[in-house]
Amino acid sequence: MVVLLGCGLGLLFVFISLSFVTFPADRHGLHSGALPAPRFQISEDSRAKELTQVIESQLSAFRNDDYSKAYKYAASALTAQMSLPAFERMVKAGYPIIARSRSAAFGVIFDNGEQAVVNVGIMGASGQIHHFKYLMEREHAGWKIRGVTEVRFEGTTA
Repeated sequence: MVVLLGCGLGLLFVFISLSFVTFPADRHGLHSGALPAPRFQISEDSRAKELTQVIESQLSAFRNDDYSKAYKYAASALTAQMSLPAFERMVKAGYPIIARSRSAAFGVIFDNGEQAVVNVGIMGASGQIHHFKYLMEREHAGWKIRGVTEVRFEGTTA
């Protein structure tokens, strides 16, 4: 019941967020100026599968303590700013639930062909479920994870 409520509230939050928020322009200036980024839509099943597979693969690598493999799923903008040892420290210190997750359940997924927002409920080692918003972007090598934000719902405890 709590998961369903969380997913429902997450869906509302994402709809509102996507109405006002855009991804920052990349270093080449794409999606800025005269050509706005396409609008986000609920992802088709095949796209949703691609996106969830990337996240599941990274979570699996974290569970196996294989940060080198997990790093390969990070977007190039992130890897250009952060070395593998710094990435490992950041995940372990800032995202311990993700670093030692038990499982993940995927909520609504939105994309515009180049960027995506994936809502994920992650069960940590303690058994508690935390909600995250994964920001993804398509690169030459496929979909990559650009960032992760924990989503806290007002009135919940965690």
